[in-house]
Amino acid sequence: MKKTVLAAILALSLLSSLHADEKRPKIGLVLGGGGALGFAHVGVLQELEALQIPIDYIGGTSMGAIVAGMYASGMSPDEIERKFSEMDWWDVIKDQSPHQFLDYRRKLDDKRFMGMEFGLKKKKIEFSPGMAFGQRFNNMLESFCMNSVGITDFDQLNIPYRAVATDLRSGTSVALKSGSLALAMRASMAVPGAFTPVRIDDMVLVDGGILDNIPVEVVRKMGADIVIAVDVGGTAAEQGAESDFTSMGEIIGRTYALMQRPAQEKQLALADVVIAPDLTGASAAQFEQASSIFPAGRKAAKELCESLKPYSVDADAFDAYLKKQRLRNQDDIQITEIQITGNDAVSEGVIRKRVHAQEGALDLETVRDDLSRIHGMGDFQTVTYSLNPKPEGYGLEYNTAEKFWGPTYLHFGTKVEIATDSPALWSLLLNYTRTQLNPLGGELQAELEVGGNQRRVFAELYQPVSKSEHFFLAPSALYSLEKISVYEDNRDVADVDQRFATGGLDAGISFFEYGEARIGMLAGQAYVSGNSGGTSLSSLNDTIVGATLRLRLDQLNDPIFPSSGYQVDFDGLFASQDIGSSETFSKLEFKALAPFTLGSHTIIPKLALGHSLGTDLPFYAQFEVGGLNSFAGYASHQLRGNAYGVGSLEYRYRLGQLPPTLGNGIYALTRADAGRVWIDSSDVQLSDLTYGGMLGLGADTIIGTCTFAVGKAEDIPPRVYFLIGNPF
Repeated sequence: MKKTVLAAILALSLLSSLHADEKRPKIGLVLGGGGALGFAHVGVLQELEALQIPIDYIGGTSMGAIVAGMYASGMSPDEIERKFSEMDWWDVIKDQSPHQFLDYRRKLDDKRFMGMEFGLKKKKIEFSPGMAFGQRFNNMLESFCMNSVGITDFDQLNIPYRAVATDLRSGTSVALKSGSLALAMRASMAVPGAFTPVRIDDMVLVDGGILDNIPVEVVRKMGADIVIAVDVGGTAAEQGAESDFTSMGEIIGRTYALMQRPAQEKQLALADVVIAPDLTGASAAQFEQASSIFPAGRKAAKELCESLKPYSVDADAFDAYLKKQRLRNQDDIQITEIQITGNDAVSEGVIRKRVHAQEGALDLETVRDDLSRIHGMGDFQTVTYSLNPKPEGYGLEYNTAEKFWGPTYLHFGTKVEIATDSPALWSLLLNYTRTQLNPLGGELQAELEVGGNQRRVFAELYQPVSKSEHFFLAPSALYSLEKISVYEDNRDVADVDQRFATGGLDAGISFFEYGEARIGMLAGQAYVSGNSGGTSLSSLNDTIVGATLRLRLDQLNDPIFPSSGYQVDFDGLFASQDIGSSETFSKLEFKALAPFTLGSHTIIPKLALGHSLGTDLPFYAQFEVGGLNSFAGYASHQLRGNAYGVGSLEYRYRLGQLPPTLGNGIYALTRADAGRVWIDSSDVQLSDLTYGGMLGLGADTIIGTCTFAVGKAEDIPPRVYFLIGNPF
């Protein structure tokens, strides 16, 4: 009897709870746009959960659409905060695959050229319609939406969701309710000039904030009885009224706000509760300041506690809501088919060589790496993926969008170096690259370098000879002229003009993103002449004919300030009089580094070795040591000989972060060097090493590396360096 009564009470309680939930008003949450100010939305969500307020519908614009989408797909506010705090916004703006996933030839470009790439079509230079095409942004959003894989109807998410964008073709606001969640979020935040538009069906979509920055009506039409709207732009609007507008950024920002604000206020008037965080001192561009913006949202929601409490539910009801909101939707997704779409000039077979995903259980980590590898080929503006339902599983589709400004590209690089007791050195590098010359992926590169001490013209035809692109031939031609200082007893005693005019033919194997190996033949002329100060130098006019070999392996995560991975370079030149060379000589050179990082601390061991194998190297072929990146206490080219060895241990500490629009990290640098150059390769021994070191500051900026450092070696005065630009 007691059991029957208890069961009846439990049933009545459950029915009562269900009935109460049916009568509870449906709550809609609207998150407005505002760039980095939108981080305050995360704090609002945290406080709403603390008040036990369930959200039945959610929508947003721009950054609000991103936060809303993350929450709708099942992430908790704390998870969202952690994701944003860990974000590298410089990578997002730089907009390319991680360095270790780039094809090796593109890694060389990444290191030498400034970030901007131009196209050359019909004798006209093509410019990008935005700073970034969104590859890194897409990858970031896809990682945020992992829990929604396979869901294309946004009403089927843990919380029904809408993202608002602006269609340039129709000139109207669009509430996206289906398709790829990540792509919808990306379209809503396609800020003109910063990110390129997103094309969905016949629409060309940009930032939704242009027409509907706080989409209250959209969420109410979804079925919300009560709408809570979060306005992160109110403070900026009030501050703007008191500004003197002395900068272009202030003027543009205020103009944009004036255009948007009347429509925003109309939408806010339709909301039941408006939360307006005080974001005094914060800016829409301060993405690196996320941790200081989150609390403003929590504070604003707490201040409206009394207005929000009527929408709270009891602990049991809120626990049931959280179980639904945090629901993990990733079942065992089986891949039954893999497709490549969107490619025209690039062979599908070549792309498939970069695809490691296989049929069977979906491995999202592998898919993300595949996206980076395909994008790292350099032929696509974006590479995304989609999962398409099939009778017995899902089709995995890699969606490629070829660069409309290709396949002919122009790149630029520049550098300036100022060092103690040396004239200021500058160089400008101009590069012409024509890709996809034929179905096998042939590529032509031509370069011109001009500068104070350096002139160089180089051209290479890189021609794969198999559909797999593993094997290639590469004929090349080089002309270079360089002015070199010659030292005796640590004194600059002569200036030498050194010229090369050579041609070569290499055969090689490409390891794609890992590197390449080559063997080949080199033939040409070397000229050396100079007479300065008290030292007279004999002129040389030699013919060089010899065999070459080269191995390059590069899995560094950054070309300039790496924190993980490895790099190995191995070179050989074997010239012989028997095949027409003026001199018989051999040289082998090996360089390697392998950084490792713990937190803000990075240690980089480096080793560089060279040997002439018992031959006497002519002046133009001697090993050279010196300069900031070799042995900082010595000037460039200061140490010369037939053999050398330098071991270094570098320590780098990350001091801080530049604003993402200006660059990446700021570092304190120090390095200990030990090594020597031997005139006679038979004299090599470790007992007579020279020691030195370097101390400095470095920054990864939008115009290249910027370094200020002091180098010191035994028995010579310190050398001061200032460098800015690209290493080439």
